[in-house]
Amino acid sequence: MNLNRNLNRIIVTGCFLLLILPCTALAKEEPIIYTVKKGDTLWDISQRFIKDPYYWPNLWSHNPAVGNPHLIYPGQKLRIYDGRIEIIPVGEEMSEASSTDPGAAVVTPEEIELLPTFGGANSFISNADIETLGSLLDTVDNRIMISTGETVFLDIDDLDNVKTGDVYELIDIGPKITHPVSGLPIGFQTFQLGTVQITDKTPSVAVATVTYALREIKRGSKLRPYREVPSRIPRLQADVLLEGYIVSDDIGKLAMGQWEVIQVDIGQDSGLQVGNSLDLYRKRELTEKAQKAKGLVLPDIDLGEAIVLEVRNGFAEALIIRTNNLPLFRGDQVRTSVK
Repeated sequence: MNLNRNLNRIIVTGCFLLLILPCTALAKEEPIIYTVKKGDTLWDISQRFIKDPYYWPNLWSHNPAVGNPHLIYPGQKLRIYDGRIEIIPVGEEMSEASSTDPGAAVVTPEEIELLPTFGGANSFISNADIETLGSLLDTVDNRIMISTGETVFLDIDDLDNVKTGDVYELIDIGPKITHPVSGLPIGFQTFQLGTVQITDKTPSVAVATVTYALREIKRGSKLRPYREVPSRIPRLQADVLLEGYIVSDDIGKLAMGQWEVIQVDIGQDSGLQVGNSLDLYRKRELTEKAQKAKGLVLPDIDLGEAIVLEVRNGFAEALIIRTNNLPLFRGDQVRTSVK
């Protein structure tokens, strides 16, 4: 009898604890107060504190005071909880901003807006550049697939200038890309396979180790010098107006949208720089009735904005950071946003 009574008492006590523990946990949840430093972005902060870099659009949507999701200033304070972040309104008294605050930064008029690059892209190669590619010749055994950590042997034209520690990107060559207006071939789509790092060289080949494998790596894979895209870049206003066309997107889709990478037919030889803003637009066609009016020119259709991530001679790659709910297509036009 006493055993049953004790058992009932334990069960009741357990149920009571289950009811009150969540409330106790919520009551004791103390946020970290973080002060934004120069160079911080919502992408970086979300990744650092809640391990979810894709959380920042949610953070932006729940904080209407932040007009630009990419632009936060040194000195702004954030409450960081387990799984969520809040932006503290300017002027709000914060008694809890104490030892958990890593230290304030100073806001200066010269503060540069930094934009996340989402990993960048190297998904296009011009007709001229394709002639300079090296290739993966062989590995140390007869296996078909090559993976991370394996030793490989590379054929590189400019072998004399290859140094130990150099990193190369392995790529596959994809479909041919033609210009949307002229129809002339301008390059090829590329698919990133991974990276290798040079460890040694002989008079005829370079010896390397596969340091990263994104896709299947096989003998015959092409390689080019690896160009690292930084995690964030400063937005730069262009000095001159440059105009061009969207020639492709990062993965060969028909329609393109926000946060996708596009290729455009203007590059560093024209003065384009990483960080330049590109206005995306489409010429507006006149209706039949309007065509009767001589000299009538309608405003362009605003399609959005992109930021240049990578520039080479003749072309560049850019990240679409804003759209106006309209899909973009090959042949839509771009122009630099000038000072």
